[in-house]
Amino acid sequence: MATPARIAFLGECMIELFERAGDEPGAMRRTVGGDTLNAAVYCRRALGRDPAVEVHYVTRVGDDPYGAEIPAFIEAQGVRATHVRVAPGETTGLYAISRDEGGERSFAYWRSAAAARRLLDDGEEDKLAAALEKFDALYFTGISLAILSPEGRDRLLALAARMKAADKIVGFDGNYRPRLWESREDAARVIRAGHATATLTMPGLDDERALYGDEDGHTAARRLLGFGASAAIVKSGSEPAVVAEPGRLREVAGQPVTRIVDTTAAGDSFNGAAMAVVLKGGGLVSAAFAGHRMASAVIGEYGAIVSPEHTLWPDGPSA
Repeated sequence: MATPARIAFLGECMIELFERAGDEPGAMRRTVGGDTLNAAVYCRRALGRDPAVEVHYVTRVGDDPYGAEIPAFIEAQGVRATHVRVAPGETTGLYAISRDEGGERSFAYWRSAAAARRLLDDGEEDKLAAALEKFDALYFTGISLAILSPEGRDRLLALAARMKAADKIVGFDGNYRPRLWESREDAARVIRAGHATATLTMPGLDDERALYGDEDGHTAARRLLGFGASAAIVKSGSEPAVVAEPGRLREVAGQPVTRIVDTTAAGDSFNGAAMAVVLKGGGLVSAAFAGHRMASAVIGEYGAIVSPEHTLWPDGPSA
């Protein structure tokens, strides 16, 4: 039997608190979420039961009661937690979601002392990088870069660059969150470096517009290729995604949506499904189509990681 391909999703996952319509006022439900973990879970679900790809998650959590439960939670989603480290005496980040009547969400975070911030600064970084470099694919985001120290960012970018140079798959999403950065200029510089390491970068247009002033998805896509990304998919909510590779730009329309209750993880789930297609050797248009399909299901339920009922594709991303 052939050795399964392996992809590592690297970043920060946190304890998630959210309210659900019909619950007692003030009651909060608890689960786990985070942009890269969300993407990893939806990548695994898009791959279905295919044993030819292993999806791994890479992070660092505290040994508080909730953080200590996270590795088991990740494994229960079908994602490998071999590289999830529980740090003694440290804490796990937390966020709470609030939503307006249209399902659009806002977040409050408690993450300044989270263990994930030392993921590539805890004395095990060389060992971790050496292990990940043997993987077939890597995925990280602007949030992954934002939470790390400058030295940790450099290590992550160097790892991604080495993997790209070795003809491996590197997925990236700029995922700009202003509160995590000292300045917009600092974020633009570091996130640009992230785009440059990617074989496929999949940012949202709103983030790219905030950082670089793009007028539309076509402008953003051309700029991303100019940064050095091998290919790009620029997301814009329910609007068509712009798919770009050298010499060619196309649009891929979104899926009809009948129910929107919570837009949390819409972009993350898009990216996870798109990465599943790429891992199986599919093209960019198919990747964007799968991304729209997954996101349209996720926004019809509450929370970042929704039930597998409508998001598990048993026959894989091309079915």
